[in-house]
Amino acid sequence: MHQAIPVPNKIRYEIGQKRCTFCGIFMSTCDARCMCCKAVLRTKPRSKKK
Repeated sequence: MHQAIPVPNKIRYEIGQKRCTFCGIFMSTCDARCMCCKAVLRTKPRSKKK
């Protein structure tokens, strides 16, 4: 219900989508916490390509 529109994975964070690590979904929201489980949303990728 709260999922963001599908886009290529490498640009998700660049366009402002955030990921909930517990729910496993990306969302387009300005909040810092997930709407359903209240976990802190990830705003950066876990690893950066060199």
